[in-house]
Amino acid sequence: MTLSFAFLFLIYDTINQEELWNAFFSNVDPSKYTIYIHYKDNKPLKFFEKYKLSSCIETKYAHVSLIHAQNLLLYTALQNPNNYKFIFISQACIPLKSFDYIYNFLSSDNNSHFSKMGGTVFSHSDMILNYYPKYKASQWCILNRNLASIFSNADKDSIDTLYSTIYAPEEWYYLTHIYNNKLEDQIIFHDDTTSTTFTNWGQPSYIYNRKNCPTTLKTYKTIFLNELKHLINHLPHLFMRKVYNGPINFIVLKNLFTGTSKPPVS
Repeated sequence: MTLSFAFLFLIYDTINQEELWNAFFSNVDPSKYTIYIHYKDNKPLKFFEKYKLSSCIETKYAHVSLIHAQNLLLYTALQNPNNYKFIFISQACIPLKSFDYIYNFLSSDNNSHFSKMGGTVFSHSDMILNYYPKYKASQWCILNRNLASIFSNADKDSIDTLYSTIYAPEEWYYLTHIYNNKLEDQIIFHDDTTSTTFTNWGQPSYIYNRKNCPTTLKTYKTIFLNELKHLINHLPHLFMRKVYNGPINFIVLKNLFTGTSKPPVS
C-alpha cells in the first residue's frame, strides 16, 4: 500500500500562490497525496476547485468554529484508508521543499508534529483551568492517523462547552486534549527554529528578521532571493505562512518543484 498524505487547506476564498502549489504537485504520483479544501466563501479556484468539500462549516476568526472546520477536514480525509499523515495548510501558506523531500521526511516515522507557542498559561475559562497541563500550539500542525481519528470523532457539544469563550481556541484545543489523554508520546515538538511551518515573528534566531518591529507577524508581499534560498537550503521548515496573494517571484521554487533544478539551490 502506498502511503498518502492529506493536505488539508483551510481558506477564506482562495489559495494564495495557487500556481506555485500546482507546480508543487506536478509530476507527483497521485497515489501519494490527497487534497481537501474547507472554504469560507465559495469563489472558483483555478487549479484546485475539484478538491473542495461538498459542504463547509460557517467559521469566524479566532472562534471555536475553526476547530469544527479542522475536524471536518480530518473526518473527510480519514475516509481514504491510505491517508497516513494529515497536514493543515492555511490560505497563505506555500511549500518550501519539494514534494519528495516532504514525503520522505514525514513517512520516516509515525509521529505528529506540533510547534508550541506562548508557554502554558491559560486564563480564559475556569473549566479549562482544571485541565493540566495545558499548552498552546500553532494551528498549522501535522497529525498521524491515530490522532486524526481521535479528533475527527470528538464531541462537538463538549468542544463548544469547553472552548467557545476562549480567544483562538484552535491554538489551545489540540495540544491540551493530547496532553490530558496522555498521547504526547506520538508528538515531535518544535520551536521557531525547527517548526514545520515557518512564521516570521522577528525572532532573534532568524537572520532576516525585522529588528525594527520584533514580535510582529510579517506578511510577505515580496521576498529577496537570498532570503528565499536561505529558507529552502539552510532551514528545516517544510512550509512558510503569511505569503501575499500577488505577483511574487518564486521561479526558484517552481523550478525546484518541476525538476528544472535540484536542491541545494545555488
